[in-house]
Amino acid sequence: MSIGLSKVVTRYKNLKLKSYVFDIVNVMFLLYLFCFLNQSIVIIGNIEPPKELIGAILNFIWRSSPILFIYLLFRIINIPIFLCSYLSGIAIITLMFVNSTKMALTGEPLSFNDIVSGFNLSVAGKYLNLSSITYSVAILIGAIISILLSKKTVTTRKNYISLFLLIIITIPFSFYPYIGTIFSPNNRISEIINSSANNLNIKYIYWNWSQNIGVNGLPMHIIQTSVRKSVPHATDAEQLRYLDEKRSLVSTHIKNKTIIYVLCESCWYDKKNFRENFKPVIDEGYSELRAISPVYGGGTANAEFEMLTGLPSNSDKISGIIYQEYSDAFKPKVDALPNTLKNKGYITFAAHNYQADFWYRNKIYPKFGFDRFDSIINMGDLPPEYSSIKKPWQWQPDDYLLYNAALKAIQNAGNKDIFVHLITMSTHGPYQHINDYGEGVYTYEINEAVKRFVQFSQQVEKIDPNAVIVFYGDHKPPLNKYFVENGVLPSNIFNKIGEEKDEDFVFKMSTTPLDFGDVPVLIKSNDKDAIKKFITDANGKPFFCVSSLVDKHFIQSGLVSFNHNAKHVCENSDNFNYDKLINMTPSWIYSMSLFHD
Repeated sequence: MSIGLSKVVTRYKNLKLKSYVFDIVNVMFLLYLFCFLNQSIVIIGNIEPPKELIGAILNFIWRSSPILFIYLLFRIINIPIFLCSYLSGIAIITLMFVNSTKMALTGEPLSFNDIVSGFNLSVAGKYLNLSSITYSVAILIGAIISILLSKKTVTTRKNYISLFLLIIITIPFSFYPYIGTIFSPNNRISEIINSSANNLNIKYIYWNWSQNIGVNGLPMHIIQTSVRKSVPHATDAEQLRYLDEKRSLVSTHIKNKTIIYVLCESCWYDKKNFRENFKPVIDEGYSELRAISPVYGGGTANAEFEMLTGLPSNSDKISGIIYQEYSDAFKPKVDALPNTLKNKGYITFAAHNYQADFWYRNKIYPKFGFDRFDSIINMGDLPPEYSSIKKPWQWQPDDYLLYNAALKAIQNAGNKDIFVHLITMSTHGPYQHINDYGEGVYTYEINEAVKRFVQFSQQVEKIDPNAVIVFYGDHKPPLNKYFVENGVLPSNIFNKIGEEKDEDFVFKMSTTPLDFGDVPVLIKSNDKDAIKKFITDANGKPFFCVSSLVDKHFIQSGLVSFNHNAKHVCENSDNFNYDKLINMTPSWIYSMSLFHD
């Protein structure tokens, strides 16, 4: 073997080849490796690369760009050329191994935070066996061979200039999630890159990381999950300040025995669209106002987060889908509304007529303070009188199941105080276009959802006439074509206007919740004075202000974030700067409320 290797080395010593020749070979090898590894990932979901040949090639190159970036970075710091290729390939293989190990241990894919924390790398090391040790030895031998084969390659000044230019070209594609930060969201370059990524189906599927890896590949997945702010910290003085304020609020007395939050999935109307469909709720005695949701068309968890914590989900303190990004970082007892009420003797009950792990609610709710969480598996079967009338296109579970579970919890509470938090599902998109732009299906589903809610509200009133019930839409439905055609959304907030499909509409990166986040909030209480004051204070405000002001006027839980916002952030003002408002809550409140005791 040593004689054969010596001959190979001698042959390469006699060749006077430029390094760029090997660059081409190495890049082809890396692309082949990426393609091979990408095929080993089970692709879940319905997002596919472009079917056109050119689009498919560009999609593949874009997804591969982090690998090329690593290779070029190694080259520019003058690591032996074949070793650059080898190290890049090994990096990918190692990430694949760590990812598969984490999936086996936790059921969750690898993320950027796992790598920088080093936790999963250390855990993966504990699962080394004879086979992996053999591979490690092979890797070492391969590295030695790569160094020997690299010795005679020539890296000229011209090569360095070319490599540097290639790195510059690769950066916008490898790190496109940061493009808005680099150039500002409304910069033309940002808009072009963002629009191109969407056109080529380079999309961050933030609600399903397993699917995201399958669609975008592991290297790009790592980059996408890196766009997350670190956990905020509080100084010693700030910690003491928070704890002092928390202690001063412990003695506050809760005003109502029964408190119910109902998040109505995609429930929305305005003066011209779908208002008649919500008239039964108004007729039931509910007062209405408008609020600014942090999300559009999806991302329900962030709307829910703001209502339960009083903390902005899209501030400069934290980022992403909060439940998912910070689920492991949350402290065991988060200072949220359920925990605060629980500490005051309340039963805390949550229900969602879908899967328990949707948006990690099964992990989040115990930390937030819910005694019990019922998901679809706890709700039994839908009665025949409801199941028999379901339309062929209705895949969503009927809200009857949700409200039935909630009524049982309220009845079982007896004379005890109870907080009920409900997440509906029957109005979840997509909405089929049946001789329209989806508004027909949406209207039907809204009518059914409103009917179920009104029945629930009437039954609650029989149990406790003084119950406070907050019924709110989490975001607008993704009826993009309908909204543009009917003037609900202006066309100038889109980079791309689709012909028919809602998913073919691409928002500009500069679009904010002020452009699309207006949703209805409806509330019922026998305290008419409180209703009047609440609407005056909360109308037109973001969700985190709505929740803080609901607490101020109807609950008085003593939650620090609610109290702070009501006094210092969400004051009554007709004119406010949205970007300023969402960043007014100090980082030490985030830190102590969510992450640190």
